Amino acid sequence: MSGSANVNSVDAIRSFAAAVAKFREEARLCLTMMDAQLRQILFWLERDRPGFWKREIENCMREVAEARVRLHQCRMRKLGDFRPSCIEEVKALEKSRNDVEFAQRQVPNIKRWFGEATHEAEEYRGRAAQLTQAVERDLPRLLALLAFTIDRLEAYAAVSSPQGIPDTSGIQQIGAELEAFLKTLPQEGTAVLPETDTP
Repeated sequence: MSGSANVNSVDAIRSFAAAVAKFREEARLCLTMMDAQLRQILFWLERDRPGFWKREIENCMREVAEARVRLHQCRMRKLGDFRPSCIEEVKALEKSRNDVEFAQRQVPNIKRWFGEATHEAEEYRGRAAQLTQAVERDLPRLLALLAFTIDRLEAYAAVSSPQGIPDTSGIQQIGAELEAFLKTLPQEGTAVLPETDTP
């Protein structure tokens, strides 16, 4: 490593390291929350909604049966030659039949939506894995590098030159130590990703 460094403030490096650490924690939290929300949506579509619409179909069928009884009772009422129109009862029966049809259409819709949501969740997880890798492997490497750099710069600053002449050998030594330190860090392809259960 050749050349010289003009480091005016180790505190700036410390501030940057703190910002990286904060970003890492926030990114981990966001990734965890997104994964939890995906699981919740998939569970809702797979387990909750089919049962809900099955019960809804049963309730609507009951309402159809009750509407038929009310319409029949209305038509049986006769006052002399007057027969009631039973318009409200006819409308109620029609509405309850429409409700049954609507509920029945939701069953295949839910299956389709679950399939689409599962596919999109897998697509998201594939893309999010890159960010997870950066958060779990690359950022810790960067933080370790920054901590090492701060430590070495502080050690270098503590050494004073007898005549106030900059000692470039210290910079070269830090460079060599930095390269040796980088070799001790995990390399590409050794990322440890957090375990995720599939729903």
